[in-house]
Order: sequence, then structure tokens, then C-alpha cells
Amino acid sequence: MRIRSFVPALITLVINALFSLYFVIILPETAKIPMHWNLAGQPDAFYGKYLALLSGFGLNLLLFVLIYLFPYYSPKYEKDKRRFQQLLPELGFILILIFSLIQLYGYLVAHRGEILPINMLFVILGLLFIVVGNMLPKVPRNFFIGIRTPWTLMDKENWHKTHRLGAYLYIIGGLIFFVNSVLTERYQSLQNALGIFVLVLLLYPLLHSFLIFLAKKHKNT
Repeated sequence: MRIRSFVPALITLVINALFSLYFVIILPETAKIPMHWNLAGQPDAFYGKYLALLSGFGLNLLLFVLIYLFPYYSPKYEKDKRRFQQLLPELGFILILIFSLIQLYGYLVAHRGEILPINMLFVILGLLFIVVGNMLPKVPRNFFIGIRTPWTLMDKENWHKTHRLGAYLYIIGGLIFFVNSVLTERYQSLQNALGIFVLVLLLYPLLHSFLIFLAKKHKNT
């Protein structure tokens, strides 16, 4: 059965639910859970514990449903079925694990405050971008997953070149997040600058796909 390949993602969902319920029980009614952070890795939006539980677990559940049902709404699934069968369970597990860690990190901050000398949010995000970067070259051309621009979707070569570059840039971005995790408030300006630089790195593949399109168009004229 296909569901067996998604067991790691399902187990992560269950563990996330149990830990979330634990913190909902032990946290006071007035607890505020950080749910959004600025470029410096400081929380700037807070939810009550019940809303944090529903939104955090609900997001993970939605991710699982969307990834599991991908064969039913993606018109390109059958064309690369074998590759998608290998990619989707891994992608589902990684995304649910990362978002679960971010959610649980928020509960820990609400419960005990920042107790580590490093910013764990940046560590988690660094892991996310490094893992996703390694997965990008494996993503077949489709309308829902990957670096989707009009130019990558219309040209298989553009898709592969853009995703190869995106893989390198995502990994570099992840490493920069690791650097940001050890910078203290004394270096907040540097943190902000590095955060903006990472944003540029992550957005550049969109422009790169357009440049490939222009170069190919010029070559064919």
C-alpha cells in the first residue's frame, strides 16, 4: 500500500500532536506562543496556546494531505511516477518534521524562555534549506513543487538548470542561517544583512530562469 511509504511522516505528525498537547496542558492560560519571527530571529507575533495548537498541527496536517493526494491533482504525476514516488514521502517527512520543530521551539520559548546560547530557529531553518537544496535537482517538472516560473514550466532544460542553481543557493542560504544562529544581539545589524542576503539568494533562481529564457530566445533568433 502506498500509505506505508508515508509512515515516517505520520509518526512525526503523531509525535507533534502529543508534544503540543503536553505543552497545552502545562502552560498557563495566559501563555503567549511565538509563531512568527523577524529577520533577526526574534519573535514578533504571538498566539494563545489553543490557537497555536490548532494552527501548528493544522498546517502540518494540511501539508501531509496535499503531499499524499498529489497524484490526484497533479497532471504531470503519471509522466514521472517513479521519481515522484521516491520524492513525495521524503518531502512530506522533511517538511512536517521541520515545521513541527519550529512549533515545538515556540512552545519551549513560551515555557522556559531562550535557554541556549544559539538561536535554534536559525538552526532549524538552516537544516530546512540544506535538505531542500539537496532535493531540488530530484524534483520532476510539475505545477506545484519546486521553482515554478512560466519559463521553467515551459522548458525542461530551463527547469533543470534553474533547479541545479537553486540547489547550490539554498544550501549556501542554509549555511548562512547556521552563522546567524550564533550571532548575539550585539551583531543584530549583521544578522539583518545576512537575512536579506539569504532572501536575495532564494529569490534569484526566479530571475535566473527568465535570463535562461532570454538567452535561449536570442540564440534561436
